[in-house]
Amino acid sequence: MLHILWILIKFILIILEILLGLALLAVLLLLFCPVRYQARAVKEAGSFKETELEARITWLFHAIGARFFFHDGEGKLVILLFGVSLETIKGWLKKLKGGRRKNSVSQTSRSKAKKRKKKSAQTKGISQENRTKKPDVKEASGEESNVSNAVAEEKTKQMAESRIETEKKASQPEAHAAENFQDHAPKTEAVLLENNTAEPQTGKPSEEKQEENIKSASKSGLITRIWEILSKIIRFPGNLWNKVISIIKGIIEKIKNITKTISGITDKLGWWKEFLTNERTKAAISLVWKDAKGLLHHVLPTKVEGDVTFGCDDPAITGTVLAVLGMTFPFHKNRIHVNPLFDGENQLTGNVSLKGRIYGIVLIKAAIEIYFNKNIKYVINRWKHKED
Repeated sequence: MLHILWILIKFILIILEILLGLALLAVLLLLFCPVRYQARAVKEAGSFKETELEARITWLFHAIGARFFFHDGEGKLVILLFGVSLETIKGWLKKLKGGRRKNSVSQTSRSKAKKRKKKSAQTKGISQENRTKKPDVKEASGEESNVSNAVAEEKTKQMAESRIETEKKASQPEAHAAENFQDHAPKTEAVLLENNTAEPQTGKPSEEKQEENIKSASKSGLITRIWEILSKIIRFPGNLWNKVISIIKGIIEKIKNITKTISGITDKLGWWKEFLTNERTKAAISLVWKDAKGLLHHVLPTKVEGDVTFGCDDPAITGTVLAVLGMTFPFHKNRIHVNPLFDGENQLTGNVSLKGRIYGIVLIKAAIEIYFNKNIKYVINRWKHKED
């Protein structure tokens, strides 16, 4: 038993060692296996659409790569695995899947044919049994039809009884309504006669009362209007004084806000001055600048070659472009030969090629230096708590 356990533990440890070795190998490849890039551009006489471009990026000894082509105004991107494009690999996989599907379809068709044969044999046997059992089925169907007829007759009787009851209930409220109408009819006629006789007697006094009410309402309206005008005249000086005071208060508040904003700007300027003049911030900025220059020098191409001929309509523009290109000499070290033309014609022809590589260890080294530096941490903390 112990011997079996020891074998299992040994097997597990071997698998773990293999996994750790693969992980270590992947890390080493990422750190020390460079990513290489190449680019080439060629332009002859003609428009910019006739320019030919080609760029290539490879890693892991050309096992993984990507290519970009631009020719005749059309671009194309190709991803390569061990020198084979992904499109060809997808075609191979589709062919394999198509062969498997054909085999599966043939197998399923065979199985379906077998099932159909079995079903046909079973149906033949069942049909023969049904022929022998037909009389019993007919007797059963006759009994079921008699039972269904009896149930239908009972349902029709119940429906007829329910209709008769509903008609009786509907006739009762109509009779009560007719009786009530006959009882109340004479009373309403008497009331109408009394009203007709009373109207001519009370017509003149009601008109006099309405005229009196209109006169009193007009007098009260004039009094209220006069009172409103007098109250506005009396309140005008007070309202004017309140408006003047509110305007003065608004001006004072605006002046206070302006002084607050000026004081806040001066405080911020003082904080920035103190922050930038601090020795630790200066050391952090110098470290970042040094690492950035080192990364830029590492990423730039190691080999550049080319020959360019250009010219413009205005010779002054040609001179300014030549001056700008002269600033790029430290990068390509005068490996790109520039031939300016001052003939007064627009022209740009030539070819340029470059190569370079990027190591992962350089990027990680710069990141570790910046992350674990105490001056960088100090600057980050000061920036987070700048409003405190």
